[in-house]
Amino acid sequence: MDQIQSVFHVGIKPYKDYAKFRETLNQVSQAAMERRRVEMVYHSLHRKERILRKVDPYKVWFYDGTIYLIGLCHLREEVRMFVLDRIKMLKATDERFSPPKDFKLDDFMRHSFKVMHDELYTVKIRISPGWARWVGEQIWHESQKARKVSDGSLEMTFRIAGLEEIKRWVLSFGPEAVVMEPEKLREMVRKDLHSTLPHYPAGRIAFNLVRESRAI
Repeated sequence: MDQIQSVFHVGIKPYKDYAKFRETLNQVSQAAMERRRVEMVYHSLHRKERILRKVDPYKVWFYDGTIYLIGLCHLREEVRMFVLDRIKMLKATDERFSPPKDFKLDDFMRHSFKVMHDELYTVKIRISPGWARWVGEQIWHESQKARKVSDGSLEMTFRIAGLEEIKRWVLSFGPEAVVMEPEKLREMVRKDLHSTLPHYPAGRIAFNLVRESRAI
């Protein structure tokens, strides 16, 4: 083991500094262990207002550099995920709860590409020949299936909840990844590309460089 330790290294990316959320993390962890319902003011990503919620905390989950609270939201009457950073106030109540015996985090997260929960879709992505081998070597989702195409490209199929996260994944590959289906995802990618294009007008950078060189 000493020999392995001398040559084996695990790379860890920079993560958020959760020191300033220590009190909130301690509170929610304690409430989850004691099965105590919490009241919290939450600021969701897509809403301006902060909403008071009652939540039964089932799990505290660290994933991809972010800490989440997973539990039954009494406002929505369903199990929801909450980003710890967006909890603006939290108080454990004297109310107790019993988590469902059949609740398992792995089952709850099974269809999420990352953390999103939404309608289920079958998604097909065509990866270019130049990137097919690298993409095919990775495990992106437990539902993925890969099929080699005669031209050297790779057809990836996923069964996932929601399209927003896999849309970002596709866009990260630029022209090396093309959505085959569903059409809704194709349209989402097309819309993002169309709205991004005006930020890169042809010739502007070259024109600015020429103008600056003349000024010098």
